[in-house]
Amino acid sequence: MTNKTRLFFLLTVVWLLSMPPAMAEAEYPSGTDETLQFLVKPPKRPPHKHWAHITITNDSLKTGWVLNKQCHYNLARVPALEVVFRKGGVRNLKISRADNIKKAWVEGSTVQLVDIGKNAVLCIYSETHTFKFDALSGTYAWHGGPYMKRFLDGYFPVHLNLAVDYPHSKLKMLSMDPAALKSRAVTLDGHIRLDTMFVGRLDIHLKFRPVDKKNGIGWQ
Repeated sequence: MTNKTRLFFLLTVVWLLSMPPAMAEAEYPSGTDETLQFLVKPPKRPPHKHWAHITITNDSLKTGWVLNKQCHYNLARVPALEVVFRKGGVRNLKISRADNIKKAWVEGSTVQLVDIGKNAVLCIYSETHTFKFDALSGTYAWHGGPYMKRFLDGYFPVHLNLAVDYPHSKLKMLSMDPAALKSRAVTLDGHIRLDTMFVGRLDIHLKFRPVDKKNGIGWQ
């Protein structure tokens, strides 16, 4: 695509940001592979921040559609940007906020941006088809990602702030993958809050089962 940066959102969110070389050199990649590295301390430059709020409703158990609100901060200053969602996997796509962006509009399953300025913020509302039921095991699963910021063959730091709400009277959390995220997550009945910084490619899988009122809510 001529003179346009593409930002891909496959499944729930994939952050695939191509930057001009001069901007890329200001950060540090993790290398040329997708190896996931969780950061103990923040990088010197503020990383791309991705805030996302996923709401699994009672209807989600029947339809697989979840509510997806997300905002992106520290966007690269590029002439044009295209946010691409998986066709058939998104509906009711809307732009709720576009600060310091000259022009922003929805086009099919994409969001088009022109002239991204300093301190730009992009917020999007949508419904995504990312919640599935496995009849064989009798469990539900939500998949988020892959989350990543990538330029050519290098991966760059991302600060992910993720909230997932689900009907605790209907579902019980079974597991979170990668397991390392459990130490970075706070869980309450029906609520998951995750705050982590990483470099590489991050896929998040949450597994639930129909609630058993004889047992409590929590990790197994």
